Amino acid sequence: MIASSTPRALVFNCHITGLAVARSLAAHGVEVSALDPDPRGLGQASKAVIERHRCPNPLEDEKGFVAYLLDNARHFGEGAVLFPTNDEWVLAVARYRSQLETCYRVPFSELSVIDAVLDKRRLYADAHHLGIPIPRTYSLQDPRATAKEIRYPAIVKPAEQRRFYDRFGVKVFRAENAKELMRFAGEAADLACVAQEIVDVPAGGFYSLCSYVAPDGEMRGAFVGRKLEQYPEGFGTGCLVIGEQVPEILDRGTAILRAYGYHGISEVEFIWDPERREHLLLDVNPRVWKWIGLPIASGVDLPWLAYSEAIGRGDRAGALRDGMRWIYERDYALLAASRPLFPASGDVVNAVWDPDDPGPFAQLIKNEGPAGKYYCAC
Repeated sequence: MIASSTPRALVFNCHITGLAVARSLAAHGVEVSALDPDPRGLGQASKAVIERHRCPNPLEDEKGFVAYLLDNARHFGEGAVLFPTNDEWVLAVARYRSQLETCYRVPFSELSVIDAVLDKRRLYADAHHLGIPIPRTYSLQDPRATAKEIRYPAIVKPAEQRRFYDRFGVKVFRAENAKELMRFAGEAADLACVAQEIVDVPAGGFYSLCSYVAPDGEMRGAFVGRKLEQYPEGFGTGCLVIGEQVPEILDRGTAILRAYGYHGISEVEFIWDPERREHLLLDVNPRVWKWIGLPIASGVDLPWLAYSEAIGRGDRAGALRDGMRWIYERDYALLAASRPLFPASGDVVNAVWDPDDPGPFAQLIKNEGPAGKYYCAC
């Protein structure tokens, strides 16, 4: 445990992901404040959070969000550590890093690196040059030529997911033929997209390298998780994940992070292609993500590693406990109504339920009622 006089942590968009971050840091004695435009986030109901504040949404008012942080820096205390949980929060902090670093600690890479890893066009080109396999991917600079060449079904995929989702209500467009691909490419032309052939991923074929890399490039903690179930099916988010260490994914994920000089917490996503018998690079998320509670519980406490580095301690992960499972109770239950699922058995980490911290689960139930749902792209 560390003394309460150490810097506070600020968790933005404090929902499921923010809940895991808050619980991790609070267990180490860190005071956590939750900042969010919407008070219904599950993490805000946790006893791990000492304060809850409504702040501007950076997607709608980025300058207002940054001004809010600067205006309240004295209240949050000198050198508070920032933990954004979605891309738009990461980008807002990165864009105004020089101003924010006068009063806060930012435990991840600068804007040029963040922009590079989030740009799917550059990511896939660089992965190809590094010899890291990717799904068959095409430029949309000439949609007509791509529409003729690509194999269907295919997807149109954005470089920056949140703006795409807010406009269209989906994470990707699925095109069954050339006419559909041309139409989708035109509708999203200003959002910098790529076209990609759909891989027939088998059940349980989604993997991620989860890590914290220090500013000097040292991998302080690494963990590979395998997504067994996701909701909604197809292009949803994980609701059942198991720890399963795969050396090839560790090597390839590490290589892409080193190529960009990225430091901070990240999730590097891969899929298994049974046709090519390869793990293919899919995405790099330069931030915390929905099921980060699994590596935390498995001994790779990524939020703490980032925080400890930010305050000058530089801790490293200890022994890794493999084979634990993480479950987001709500989505897993909804999915189970339609078909048999991978079992949520053995050593299980609940995303929300904790008998010593019941507030988030109560908020989860409340959000299913007239109060309405909390939106989160996680």
